[in-house]
Amino acid sequence: MTITKKLDGDTLTVSVDGWLDTMTSPQFHDEVQELSGAKNVVLDLGGVAYISSAGLRETVALFRRVSAQGGSFSVRRVAPGVLDVFTLTGFDRKFEIRTD
Repeated sequence: MTITKKLDGDTLTVSVDGWLDTMTSPQFHDEVQELSGAKNVVLDLGGVAYISSAGLRETVALFRRVSAQGGSFSVRRVAPGVLDVFTLTGFDRKFEIRTD
């Protein structure tokens, strides 16, 4: 899995490429611990074809951290299969998820 971070003003975009699963979620966790002073976070999952419960857990943890700081959180470029997982778990009602 590859993670790229880009800070633009007070918005941090975190782009993930690869699977977000039990094996890679610790790396994701470590990478997003430091928000670099960003208030808002955009999680770009355009390169993610699979997300497990461990990946969902880390995504929700990031959402909670951003929300606790009064920021906004959104997930972008979600593949249909990954969107199905967010929908089945109800997380599509917790934060903004877009396929574009």
